[in-house]
Amino acid sequence: MASASSISISRPASRWSGTVVVLLVGYLCMGRSFAYLGIPAWHVFIGEIVLALFLFSGPLTRLGRWPWVVRRMPRFRRLFMFFLIFFAYGVFEVLRGIALGHPALTAARDLAFEYYPVFLALGLWVGLRDPGIPPRLFRTLAWFNGVYGAVYILFLNGTGWILSGVLNQAAPVPVFGLPEFSFVVLLGLLAYERDLKKIWHLLALNGFVLLGMQVRGEWLGFAVGLCMLGWLTKRLKTVLTGAAVVTILLVSMFVVNIKLPGPETRGGGEISTRDLIGRAVAPLDPDLAAEYTSFSKMDVGTTVWRTVWWAAIWEAVHQNRVLSLLGFGYGYPIGDLVPYLEGEFIQTPHNAFFYALGYTGWIGVAFFALFQGQLVLLLWRTYHRSGQPSGVVLWVAMLAYAQFTAFFEAPYGAIPFYLLIGIILGSGMMSRRGLIRMNPTTGLPAAP
Repeated sequence: MASASSISISRPASRWSGTVVVLLVGYLCMGRSFAYLGIPAWHVFIGEIVLALFLFSGPLTRLGRWPWVVRRMPRFRRLFMFFLIFFAYGVFEVLRGIALGHPALTAARDLAFEYYPVFLALGLWVGLRDPGIPPRLFRTLAWFNGVYGAVYILFLNGTGWILSGVLNQAAPVPVFGLPEFSFVVLLGLLAYERDLKKIWHLLALNGFVLLGMQVRGEWLGFAVGLCMLGWLTKRLKTVLTGAAVVTILLVSMFVVNIKLPGPETRGGGEISTRDLIGRAVAPLDPDLAAEYTSFSKMDVGTTVWRTVWWAAIWEAVHQNRVLSLLGFGYGYPIGDLVPYLEGEFIQTPHNAFFYALGYTGWIGVAFFALFQGQLVLLLWRTYHRSGQPSGVVLWVAMLAYAQFTAFFEAPYGAIPFYLLIGIILGSGMMSRRGLIRMNPTTGLPAAP
């Protein structure tokens, strides 16, 4: 068992906090563009580089490196057990995929779904060492995402510049990435800031980016997270403020009759009140959407593109008992299940559930659910002891978003998710009403 008296941190370890902030700003504000920093020709990217350095050169304690010490803390023993099962099953699916004749490199890359949770340990360390970091972090994210996002929508999205050396991708990787996590920034501000009047400019700026990027999954994640925040805190004023940010922006655009060209990377279109409403209702009522926007066919087509693929995965997996339990194995060309994606390099159906079901079957879905269930249980306990609901709120919101985009299988989704959850979990435990005690000598948590 790891005790506080046996743990001490070396000075260079403090640099990891800055590394985490850079990762979060990069992934949340620039997405794929930031994720592909590295040596693309060797398939070595920034997330994998940081992960390797963390595992073998992470914060040093008397018992060894932090990534290997945290697993011995009683509070996380059950979570670590579920992670090991989840990871081991992923390795099995890699080997099974190779045995079935799927490309070995592709099969190994698909394992990211199971090894990205290691970033949870890095986020946890930052949260334990600096319990006051979440409010500062979300303000930093709000400034970067708000300013960069607005500039991207107004000027940068149409440049057409792409990263060179990135091959075999379903879509070119732009130099200026898409800011697709405004809902996370907004929910973080609403959860941590007590005086929302002082940050109205940050709320408005990030609200504009939320609407301007026209990502319906983001809108859903924000709505789900806002409802969860209201239910947990009973702070009606906070919920109304969050809803008012979007409403006021929409009304202002309608009154002033603002019409801006939509981001080319999001299919173009227009940014106007009518077009945004049309895009929102397109999946539910195509005819009604056509009354608001002339781009309704494109919006409906995106929905059909995904749902038809999901139906094909469901049907293919349930052909027999073996596929139902184990899936097709990693490396399988899952896009070939529908004619319009046959031969395309698309490894993700943009849905966490169907990703797990298609590649790993119901057993893989169950192991993923057990791991996430234990994670949210820790967040729930931390919320009840600390009174800070942000962990549960962001877990629910981001999980909802993950059902409509590449997320847990993609570095720009999974890595910031696990880093944020780890930071919030660690900082919540170190609060006055937290779950574990602070050792005054080492500056690290004492074992409960």
